[in-house]
Amino acid sequence: MKLLVDARSLGSHPSGIGMYLYDFLIELLKEPDFEITLLSDIATSDEMLDLAERGVPIVTYGTQISQSVQVLKYFRFVQDSLDYYHPDLFWEPNNLIPVRLKRFSGKILVTIHDVFPLTQPENHGHIYPIYFKYGLKQTMKQADGLTYNSMETKRDVEQRFEKATALPNLISYIIIKNPVNEDTLPSPTVLFPDIPILNEDYFLYIGNLEKRKGTDLLLKAYQLYRKSGGTKNLYLGGKIRETDIQKLYDEISQTTPGLVSLGYVNEEQKSVLFEHCSGFLFPSRAEGFGIPVIEAMHYNKPILASSLSIFEEIAGNAISYYDCSGTDQEQVEKLSEAMLRIAPADRKQYASVCSRYLPERLGPDFCQFIRSLIS
Repeated sequence: MKLLVDARSLGSHPSGIGMYLYDFLIELLKEPDFEITLLSDIATSDEMLDLAERGVPIVTYGTQISQSVQVLKYFRFVQDSLDYYHPDLFWEPNNLIPVRLKRFSGKILVTIHDVFPLTQPENHGHIYPIYFKYGLKQTMKQADGLTYNSMETKRDVEQRFEKATALPNLISYIIIKNPVNEDTLPSPTVLFPDIPILNEDYFLYIGNLEKRKGTDLLLKAYQLYRKSGGTKNLYLGGKIRETDIQKLYDEISQTTPGLVSLGYVNEEQKSVLFEHCSGFLFPSRAEGFGIPVIEAMHYNKPILASSLSIFEEIAGNAISYYDCSGTDQEQVEKLSEAMLRIAPADRKQYASVCSRYLPERLGPDFCQFIRSLIS
C-alpha cells in the first residue's frame, strides 16, 4: 500500500501538529505493507533527519511555507506529486486541502485538529477564518475519511459540516510517549547555562506564546502572583507569535522578577525543563488537545490548567483547574490565586491517564483505519 503524506508541519521546528504526525509515522513504519513517501516544503528538523535515516523518501518543495497564499502554491506541488507517485492513499494531517485535487483515484485521509478559526474567529484576524471555512468545505468534498485528535473536535466539525457525519472517521488521540529516562538527560547547566534550573523553584509553560494560548492571562496572573507574595519563577518555553504578547512580556518582565522567555525549546531541552520544574501551567483559551498537559504528567508534576472541556476529556479530574469563565481580569485573578495553592500530583491517577496515549495503544487502530479506507 503506497502512502503519500504531506509532512510540511515537520519541515522545521515542529510544534503540536508536527509531533502528532511524526509519532504516527513511526507507527506506520512498523507495518511492512505500507510504503511511505513524504512531501514537505523543507526538511531541516531533527525529526525529518531521523525519518530520512530510517529510509523514508522525502520530496521537498524547496521554499518554506508560512502564509495561506503560499499554501495554495504548495498544493500545485502536491498535485504534481500525486500525478507522479499514484499512491493508494494521500494523508493530509494539517486540517485542510484548500484546492480541488484532480486526476487522483486513490483515497484521501484528512486529520482535523481543531476548527478554532470558526469557533473563535476573533483570534485569527479578518481573512483567515474565511479562508479556513472555504478550505474546510473543499476538504469535505474530497475526503474519504477523517481522523480527529479528540471527541470535542469531532463534535465541532460535525455541527458545522453535515458531510463529515457520513464519512468514516476515527478518534485518534495524540501519542504521548514516556519521556527519556532522567538518568540519560543532559545536565541543565549545559543546556541552560544562564538560567537556574536545578533549584526546581519555577513554574513552566510550554507552547506557542499567543493570545489563544492564554499567554496574556498568564503574564498578568504571574505579575499578580508575585505581588501577592508568590516566589517561584516562571519560565516560558515557546516562540512569541504576536506583537501584543511581545510588548506585554517586555513591560511585565521589566518590573516583575523571575519571568524568563526561553524561546523555542527542542525535545531535549523540554525534557530537562519538565524534569526540574515545580509545577506546569497551561491557561489556554482554546485547545484541540493539549499535549503538554499529558507530557507534564509523565514527569509527575503538579498541573494547573484552564477549565476547558477538552482538558476534562483528556485528563479528567487528575489535574487542577481554575475557572476560565468571566472577564479577562477575573480570569487573571482566579489563575493567580490558583498558582498560590496548586495541588500536588497524584501519581496513580497520572499513570492511568497516560496509559491512554501510548503508541502501542493508539498506533494499531490508526494503521487499521488506513487499511480499511484503502480496501
